[in-house]
Amino acid sequence: MIAKTFEKFNFITVTICVLLLLGTSIYYSTLEIKWSFFESQILNILIIFGSFLLTIYSIDTVTRQLTIERSGRNALHLILYPLVILSYPIESVDLRFIISSALIFSAWRNFRIFLETNRHEKRIKRLFDISILLSLSVFLILENLLLFITPFLILLTSNIKKDVKHFILLTMTPLVFISSAYIFLEAFSYESYLFSSFLIGDDFSFLSKPVFSQAQAPFALVCCYYLISSITIMRRASGLKRRVLDLSGILFFFTPFIIILFQENSSGSEYHYFSLVLVYFMSQVFSKKINSSIVNFIFISIIASIIIFKFLV
Repeated sequence: MIAKTFEKFNFITVTICVLLLLGTSIYYSTLEIKWSFFESQILNILIIFGSFLLTIYSIDTVTRQLTIERSGRNALHLILYPLVILSYPIESVDLRFIISSALIFSAWRNFRIFLETNRHEKRIKRLFDISILLSLSVFLILENLLLFITPFLILLTSNIKKDVKHFILLTMTPLVFISSAYIFLEAFSYESYLFSSFLIGDDFSFLSKPVFSQAQAPFALVCCYYLISSITIMRRASGLKRRVLDLSGILFFFTPFIIILFQENSSGSEYHYFSLVLVYFMSQVFSKKINSSIVNFIFISIIASIIIFKFLV
């Protein structure tokens, strides 16, 4: 059924993925919009849809094209990503998180390509792209500055030949780009609108105690499958390079933003920061030759939980 349909990457699987992402974008546009560039519902749909497309492109590159174990490729990530974002307990839409997460995922895609290429010119280009993409994400959320720490740490600890140009590029590009943009926006009084912070301000407060609602049930199920998948992958991982790539992926997203899950005024849009990691690890398990009945059960259980707890109950 689902396992058979998404056994290969083709026009049908891509079309299904795009239609699901479009439907999710339309659904998001019906919710309360907490932060947006425009008041137009159509423009908001296009921005959300474009962010989803950029994210699935990054996920496809990392999970299907850059997978170190290149055997057993399939297109299950194309159905998994729409289901994962539908499982998020979204109460209102904050486009800052949706757009910036897409930019961050694109940066991670470029960093994975950087780690796998041996040509100096391509590495320089990828690092420049990474710096620009992460800098753009800082325009939306100031805390994204923390993400620049991860490329530095990986460059220092990996077996890639140390080149001072890499560190200069990762330092100077965002410094010049972000400071110049801030000065320009400040002249038009837009700096507070773009360079916003969710940790510093009156709107942020910690949860007094954890609260679990029925709307969180689908995401809880996805997290259970993720934990099983990540443990399985790390146990099967062969070689230092594979472990470095997987662990760096976890650090790239989870370290700076785990705190957002515990804030009082969360909209649910913050969960989009975890999309690539969730889909990546679960997809790696599906790349193994496992029983199609198990794959179908996993997807049907996620679909059923989304329908029951988000649309029926």
